[in-house]
Amino acid sequence: MRHAEHTVVSAAYALADRELTRALMPRIREETVRLLDSRVPLPPPLLEELTATRDPELRTALVASAGHRDDVFQRLAGQGDPALAPGLYGEREWDRTPAQRAAVWEGAVATAGDPGWRAQDGLPAKLLASRRQELLEPALLSPFPELVAHARSVLDRRAGSDRGAGSGTRPTGPSNTTPRKNRQSWERHPRTTKELVGDLRDKDVRYTIELPATPGALDWDELVAEHRAEPFSEKGLETLWAHPNCPEELALAAFESIRNIEPGGAVHWSMLTSPAFGLLSDYRLFRLLGAGIESGALPADRVLREIGPARTILCALPPEHEGLRAALVAQVARLGTDFAPWRAVYTLLPRFSGSVTGLVDAALAETSKHLGKTWPKPAGAEFPSRRLPNSRQAWLRLYDAADRTTHRALGEHMDARAIQQLLLWHQPSPELRAYIVQLRGASFLAGIASSWDTRPEVIEELIPYNESEVNAALFLHTDLTPAQRRHVLSGRRWRDGGSADTPAADRISLTENLVDGLRESARRPWLLACADSGDPVLCRILLGSPRVKMHTPALELHMLVRLWERHGPGEVRALLDETDFPGRKRQQRHPLSPVTLEAGRAALDAEAGPDGPALLRAAYEAAASPAGRADFLSEKGAGPEEDDLAKALELLEEETGPGPVPWAELAAAHAAKPLHDRLLVRLAALDGCPAALAGESASAGLRLSHPHYRPRRGAKPPTAPEMLKKLPLRVENGGCRWLEKAHGLGQVTLGEVLRTGFPAQATIAFLSRALAPGDSPGTEEVRAARRAVAALATEHLSDDPEGWALALRLAPDFEGTLPDLLLASGAVVS
Repeated sequence: MRHAEHTVVSAAYALADRELTRALMPRIREETVRLLDSRVPLPPPLLEELTATRDPELRTALVASAGHRDDVFQRLAGQGDPALAPGLYGEREWDRTPAQRAAVWEGAVATAGDPGWRAQDGLPAKLLASRRQELLEPALLSPFPELVAHARSVLDRRAGSDRGAGSGTRPTGPSNTTPRKNRQSWERHPRTTKELVGDLRDKDVRYTIELPATPGALDWDELVAEHRAEPFSEKGLETLWAHPNCPEELALAAFESIRNIEPGGAVHWSMLTSPAFGLLSDYRLFRLLGAGIESGALPADRVLREIGPARTILCALPPEHEGLRAALVAQVARLGTDFAPWRAVYTLLPRFSGSVTGLVDAALAETSKHLGKTWPKPAGAEFPSRRLPNSRQAWLRLYDAADRTTHRALGEHMDARAIQQLLLWHQPSPELRAYIVQLRGASFLAGIASSWDTRPEVIEELIPYNESEVNAALFLHTDLTPAQRRHVLSGRRWRDGGSADTPAADRISLTENLVDGLRESARRPWLLACADSGDPVLCRILLGSPRVKMHTPALELHMLVRLWERHGPGEVRALLDETDFPGRKRQQRHPLSPVTLEAGRAALDAEAGPDGPALLRAAYEAAASPAGRADFLSEKGAGPEEDDLAKALELLEEETGPGPVPWAELAAAHAAKPLHDRLLVRLAALDGCPAALAGESASAGLRLSHPHYRPRRGAKPPTAPEMLKKLPLRVENGGCRWLEKAHGLGQVTLGEVLRTGFPAQATIAFLSRALAPGDSPGTEEVRAARRAVAALATEHLSDDPEGWALALRLAPDFEGTLPDLLLASGAVVS
């Protein structure tokens, strides 16, 4: 059998007087024990009776509840009862607060002579055997001298032990390391060479060493000798290399031991001849050569003359340095303007281990082998283009240093990938770029549109070429705007900074690569742009996509309008009659919505005159109008998911363009036919929601919060009193949240709750809180409800404890109202 809720039991005791409470306690003992274990307030008559009772079970439960009921604790502690003291004092630190334990001893002062305090199982005896600080500190306030002395002795010994542990000193003696700056810092600041050597030898890798900045503070000869005797660690060498006066021997040792980091200090020529040089990564080599050439430590002409392999060196040279450019110009001048020696350079680069100068020498020696030949193993443009340190990049580094005549002469021989990388990474002059376009065609510019990071200004520069390959590359490999994507798929030409109306015969064709990319894509921005193309192939790709679909009738109708404008009613009819859309799993029904199919067929029925396309445009304009947007939000924004309205707004913006929320049309729609409750609640959370709709949202939220309410589209929603009569309530955490919310909003009165709310247990749980006595007498409604409840109890149960106990036992399973419960209980006992 289920027990009554704690709030119901508390409410029953709140209605009973002292005598009835005394009679009820043994009859509903289990319910009373459960009430004590809860956090529900105890009515004053019940607390008085429990405090005075000698019933062992109720007394034990009362002491156990004292930990979370301060009023009970203070009352019991004030009695000074030695039998209750152990339970009130607690055995663990977190059982009670120091103030609560002090209250136990304050109550014991008046009853210190009671023999119970000196019993073997009494609280003082237990504490005399304890050494726990949190239990003994409050005992200093006890009225028992032997306990106070024991507590003071233990606490004094512990305090002395703590002081001894805290007064320990550091062992003294010589130290080769400098102390930390402070406890929060891992920095060390050696002032002498000896201290620095000690810090460098320290195995603790957490420390960082700040070298002294004072000139002459360090003896570098001594540091070199120390390193020769026992090499410093990688971290130590890195620290020394960063100093501007670091000797070359130590800098080279640092370079060879920590070759996977960027140059930490001065660069020396010996690093280029070190075995570690060949193990550098491409990026580290670029940083090393850049730092050395910029500082003058690595003369540019000597690097080109002596260091190899040539391909690696050319790819790692810094881009801007006057001396380096002069050295490169001198080398490429030897190659001349003929393609044969340049072709020899390209074929030698992958395996040539010598220097750049040696590479040019070898290429000139093999020129005769390359006369009259084309680019070796030509490759097309790469999407996306990768800037790799390969032979083509090294060749282009030499090409950059050539003169204008050589640039033009070589332009007609370069493969598509070389041209792509030249245009992308080597910043050719506008004159050279224009010459390449004139020589090789605008389609070669497609290679520039090879990355999602392509800048918007580059995209705007390429679109006006009106070239199929360029458009395909832009669409597939760059981040076009939705308008730019629609422009590309429509085939319209770009004129005067915008997409211009273009006759069908003059439209730009789509490449097979672009169509295949759309067919395989699952990207909504790509496929939605098909709706504006007027292309029957692209329309079928969109409708056949298993992962992307149109949601708004406006976009579906727009697609039919564009298809009619470009290809006439025949293609529209074929699309509406189509039954096979490869890629879709469900082929039983057309992917277009019934509303769109009906509008399209109506337009086709009127195609004999001008009314056909006009009807289709009118249907589109209606769907895209504020009223049409409101209809879409009403349908899609009321779904069961919390973010359905946000999704519907995103779909509207994505498929029909940005626009304000159609508040006026939504308000008009609600006036004609109530909007769904979920939609009303979600609309109220948006900025700009009209007061009329926002006011309705409170009632809608209340209805939706009822656990048994199921809203129906278009139906007039019930009022709160109607719901109170028809739908059962639910008890949650000792109360009824729905009733609390409904009464707080003024939707129901306490009288309505009392008369019609069911089941009775939920009504009692709510009323026990709503009618609970406070500091003030309450409103007239509260006072009237208290009188009504008291009158019902008197009428049906009077002061018969059996009737009260029966009502509490019936309450958990009783499905009727509170008056019905009291009537049934009174009838049974009478």
